[in-house]
Order: sequence, then structure tokens, then C-alpha cells
Amino acid sequence: MTGPKTLLIVEDDHRLRKTLRLEFEERGYHVTEADSLGTIPQQPYQYSIVDMRLQGESGTRVIQTIKTFSPECRIIAVTGYGSIATAVEAIKLGASDYLTKPVDVDMLEGALKGSRISQDESNSPISLSQKEHEYIEYMLLKHEGNIAKTAKALGLHRQSLQRKLKKRP
Repeated sequence: MTGPKTLLIVEDDHRLRKTLRLEFEERGYHVTEADSLGTIPQQPYQYSIVDMRLQGESGTRVIQTIKTFSPECRIIAVTGYGSIATAVEAIKLGASDYLTKPVDVDMLEGALKGSRISQDESNSPISLSQKEHEYIEYMLLKHEGNIAKTAKALGLHRQSLQRKLKKRP
């Protein structure tokens, strides 16, 4: 492809978004920033980095929307709270890769190009708290991020679920 590489960064953390913008601009990308679904300029992009947990909305909806106006876009989903359920959902909706934070710019660029090296994943067994976290993430996804509905489905009080979400492994 000729011309600048176009990259959309959808991240609600202002500092991280600005840092990523500067890093990728230094690497020759033409970067567009957005902090929510409503602020995304609807134009074609070659690449996109999407935070899966934006303030008040799900990254899965962002992925779906990007794919409607930019179907060839290579989307990398990133999250600080990775789970199998959200990874599977993101990939089903069109994300090309799924990374957990913290992630460095070299790994992000590798994922954008389809040639990333694997994140340091240990072969140690998954702890009970990690399993619980993954199930909660699955249920949150199933209930479209609605805490009250998820808590009811899990048989928990809403406040108890919120405490568990704050204590993630």
C-alpha cells in the first residue's frame, strides 16, 4: 500500500491514547483518536486499536461499528481485564487479535501487522479467582455490561459484584 498507514485508536484513557498516538506517528502512521463510539470519524482505516472497556460502553460494539464502515480494518482489541469470553467475542465480531494490558508498542505494532510474538503466558494452572473472573466477564458480556442483570444472574447483590470487579486478579 502506498501512502501513510491509517490507524484509529479508541481508548478512553486520555494519557494512554496520546502516548500511543505519538508512538505510532513516529513510526509513520496517520493516527485518528477517539474516546468513545460516538467520537469515531466514520472513514476507512487500515488498522485500529480498541479498548474493550470504554467508559459506559463495550468495545465489542465499537468493533462491530468499525467493521461496518471499514470492513478491511485490522482491529486489535486490548484490555486490562482479559478473559476467554471477551477474547472469543472480540474475534467473532472481527478483531484480528486480542492483547491484555500492559502491552508495549512493539507488540501492538506486531499485532497490527499480523506478526506479533506471544505475550508472556505461563504454563501454570489457572487459579480459582481467575476462573471466577472469567465467568463474571462472560456473564457481563452476556448481559451487555449491565451490572444489575449480571448480579441477579449470578445470585449476587449488585454491590458484591462491583467489589469483585474491583478486586480482579
